[in-house]
Amino acid sequence: MDAQQEMQQTRISTQNSNRESTRSSGSSLQVFTDAAIDVRGHKHSYGIVVANESGAVKAGVAKPCIGSIPAVMAEAKAIYHAILWVQLLHLPVDTLKTDCKTIVDKLNHCNWNASPLDDVLVGIKNLLSFSPNLRIEHVYRESNQLAHWVAKFGLGLDNEIVWNGSLPSI
Repeated sequence: MDAQQEMQQTRISTQNSNRESTRSSGSSLQVFTDAAIDVRGHKHSYGIVVANESGAVKAGVAKPCIGSIPAVMAEAKAIYHAILWVQLLHLPVDTLKTDCKTIVDKLNHCNWNASPLDDVLVGIKNLLSFSPNLRIEHVYRESNQLAHWVAKFGLGLDNEIVWNGSLPSI
């Protein structure tokens, strides 16, 4: 399956997740995030995808990083970078979706201690104070395939790639 076919299939998956969401989005844009880890290559990557209500991709980021980190830390850093990026661009986003329930639960319940993960979560909370309408929701992995694909794609990059509009042809 080539990249364009995979993107079309993922777009359908994103549309279905939008219909299944228990909360309706007040804005026309939403952000999906995911992280991928290459233990052998000592790399990790973030996938950030901005889509409209119908699931059409509007923008995104694939950001490779050097070093192996725990999966939950990579997911938290993906969320942090996604919020920072949409704030810098002033994108009208009110929902960020991730398939990492641990992060969503910790952010909602504020049960933190002195750990590196909790430091990233405090950073996320601080960023959210500048976007009071932005909420973070858990979605099942099947509904987050596009961000996952972008994160995996990022593992093969040397530098960050950012796009505006549909996904670049690969």
